[in-house]
Amino acid sequence: MNYLIQIKNKKIEIKDGKISSITLRNDKVATTAIPQVASQPHNDAEQNDKGIINASNLLISAGFIDCHAHSDYFIFLNPGADSKVYQGVTTDIGGNCGYSAAPVWGPCFEKRNSDYQTYENLPIPWHSLTEYAQAMDQMKISMNYGHLVGHNTLRESETGVVNRVLTATEIQNMCSKLEEAFQEGATGLSTGLVYPPACYSNEKELLELAKVCKKYDRIFAFHMRNENDFVVEATEETLNVGRKSGCKIQISHLKTSGKRNWHKMPKICDLIEKALTDGIDVAADRYPYTASQTGLLQVLPEWAFDGGEEAIIKRLKDKTARADIATELNKKYEKDYYNNVQIMEVASEKNKQYEGLRVAEAAKKRDQDSFEFVCDLLIEEKTKVSAIYFTMSEENLEMILQKEYVMIGSDSGCRSCVGRLSKGALHPRAFGTFPRVISEYVKKKKIITLDQALYKMSTQPAQRFGLKNRGKIEEGYWADLVLFDLDKIEDTSTFKEPLHYPTGIEYVFVNGELVIKGGKHTGKRPGHFLKY
Repeated sequence: MNYLIQIKNKKIEIKDGKISSITLRNDKVATTAIPQVASQPHNDAEQNDKGIINASNLLISAGFIDCHAHSDYFIFLNPGADSKVYQGVTTDIGGNCGYSAAPVWGPCFEKRNSDYQTYENLPIPWHSLTEYAQAMDQMKISMNYGHLVGHNTLRESETGVVNRVLTATEIQNMCSKLEEAFQEGATGLSTGLVYPPACYSNEKELLELAKVCKKYDRIFAFHMRNENDFVVEATEETLNVGRKSGCKIQISHLKTSGKRNWHKMPKICDLIEKALTDGIDVAADRYPYTASQTGLLQVLPEWAFDGGEEAIIKRLKDKTARADIATELNKKYEKDYYNNVQIMEVASEKNKQYEGLRVAEAAKKRDQDSFEFVCDLLIEEKTKVSAIYFTMSEENLEMILQKEYVMIGSDSGCRSCVGRLSKGALHPRAFGTFPRVISEYVKKKKIITLDQALYKMSTQPAQRFGLKNRGKIEEGYWADLVLFDLDKIEDTSTFKEPLHYPTGIEYVFVNGELVIKGGKHTGKRPGHFLKY
């Protein structure tokens, strides 16, 4: 269907999925919101039936692009991408933090195929990126999807979870798979250097992968090796990869974790800005919350991950190994650490009672020490426990959001307020990231302007991740658009009650089709797998 969006005395026409003509002021930043004033009386129902939308009292922007997302598998469980499109996201960039759905083979494929069939009833019928893209397009999705290849996935596919330096042949095999994926349309590469098995990689391994990124002019996104006590050193390592390889670097969810590290953020920004001055192509992303989400497994030291799930469980059951872990963690974490970790999701019904509780609180219910509780819970759940970590500074967040090189990413997959993807104590960023930037940091705190926010959420990530003809309101561009009420836009999801979609998002177009109309999902699935 073709559409006509009326804005003041001007209009945007949509034909065949693209913006065919546009009559509005030629703003420097094409995503600048356009306020609508009084218009002629009209019959909404009649005109909407004809494809005419009167945007009275609404603002319009290019569709929001979630540049740091994790919908790789969630999109197959929720092709309507509810939590994304309800907040105005028209494109997700998945495969972040080193964990991607494709390409995948060998021991990694066997493990994931078994796990996803067991826990989600989701078999994995792909190995290559092309097969993954075909599976997604055949299913049909409500948003667009761009894909980063995961370093952790490459490494685990090639060798399993092993704590050792890789051979030249193993590294070359990973680079060949990466090159193949780039030829098939992958947007870039990501690594999660805090997660196994990438946490065991050295500079040589990273540089060989970075050379492939440079050859194909693709992003290398870093979940850095450390975000707490050694966050400065981790930043330097990341920037050095860019310096030595010449590839484009993306620092994922820029932050410092733990109160004793909050003061390091200005130093980190200085390092990034010095790198930019030196000609290193580096940018970053961040979500508008001071709590992160990852596996509860991440409380353990990295040596405990060696060998994968079965080896981890065996160590946790061994008294000597558990004592060694306890000794190391007592030095690493502050005294109130377990008061700031909330259990989010567990795999079994047995421990559902602990979802939503802080670890210290849950441990008390079982009359256990917090560390012992964590170990036992990981054993009982076969390590399948996710958690929320309240460890960041609001002052730092505000500083980060003001940086020109920082764009917005939710660090979440597409979830739902109902059904199988509404379980657990979910992080509110899955439902409210993009409206929250506007409601909290544009309207309330006024630390960035609306134009700056929309640029960070549309044009900037489109350009950074090579999304052609997207991210702007221009003739010939794909009609990925968001119409919202500035007075009403607000995130309504909280840590206590996360299952709420935001308010104020009235219309969302994806490839020229209405996915959100009058604040409701239309059921349309016009999204594409986007190839670089």
